[in-house]
Amino acid sequence: MAPQTSFNNLKVLEPLVPGSSEKGQITQEVVKHGGLGILTAAIFLAGEMAGSGVLALPAAMIGTGGWLGLALIFLFTANAGFSGTRLGLCWIMLEERYEEFRGEVRDPYPAIAEKAVGRWGRIASVVAISLTLYGGGCVFIVLIAQLLGSLIGSAGFQLSLCVWMVIVAICLTPLTWMGTPKDFWPIAVGALITTCLACLLVIITCVLDGTQIEEKVFPTPTYDGTFKAFGSIMFAFAGASTFPTIQADMKDRSKFNISAIMAMGVLFFIYFPMAAACYFSLGDQVTDNIVLAMSDGWQRITVEIMLLLHLITAYPIITNPPAQFFEQMLNIPSDFNWQRCAF
Repeated sequence: MAPQTSFNNLKVLEPLVPGSSEKGQITQEVVKHGGLGILTAAIFLAGEMAGSGVLALPAAMIGTGGWLGLALIFLFTANAGFSGTRLGLCWIMLEERYEEFRGEVRDPYPAIAEKAVGRWGRIASVVAISLTLYGGGCVFIVLIAQLLGSLIGSAGFQLSLCVWMVIVAICLTPLTWMGTPKDFWPIAVGALITTCLACLLVIITCVLDGTQIEEKVFPTPTYDGTFKAFGSIMFAFAGASTFPTIQADMKDRSKFNISAIMAMGVLFFIYFPMAAACYFSLGDQVTDNIVLAMSDGWQRITVEIMLLLHLITAYPIITNPPAQFFEQMLNIPSDFNWQRCAF
């Protein structure tokens, strides 16, 4: 039989007990050297979450009359921040209770699930995370192929979407050979910067285009439109599957809550102006993809390039957690090696 876990030291087992000296000692033990800092982790979280979902936010405002949709953005920002901090505390609890989680861990989310409900929790989380993130990676490949086909096609070079998808998949593969988030933190910075630049250009262009509209129409809120807006806004805040993986790579994992709150603040200051400015500037002329509502010109081309760069840089971030799961399952070493490349 497996040895039973000792529960004699109740102070160590209770992570929220104030004034626990044992907790302070354990926190010092889990501080890692060479890991992500608070700011870098926040950039990872925001860069991974702020993606293609932001393009649908202005259209989501149509069915809500605008103000209800903006309230939903605020609600989901608070919800995502709260969920992120709870996940962070779950990991701190594991480190306090089980010594094996105080070092390098490549499957933090399944570990939390297993300790919470048992073996089936680990299996369920691995399946769910793999389907979510690998599925998202496939969507990224399709979107990148479409953007490349559109941009290069305007120069007279035409290829089918299927061919572009194969080319994109081959070109993106080397980006997945990096180990953990701390090994490719510049990519997270690029993912966030490109999104911010794209959103800024979209807002400016839509506001300028809105000044040329003589009469703006703002549809009456509907139940159907509200439910659609609920789904679109929720999708814009998807990405919690990567949270524990980023926390596991921090220098001081106990500071993850600060990173999560910072990241949600960044998302709010991207999403709220994007939804409000575009909707109230164009009214019912906003489209499901706000880029399509922009007038032709260098601004639209620049936005498409920025979105392309964002998808490329975000791809290795979202595929990293399941890749680490399966590398550990296959006993592939954590350092760079030919086995990782072959996998």
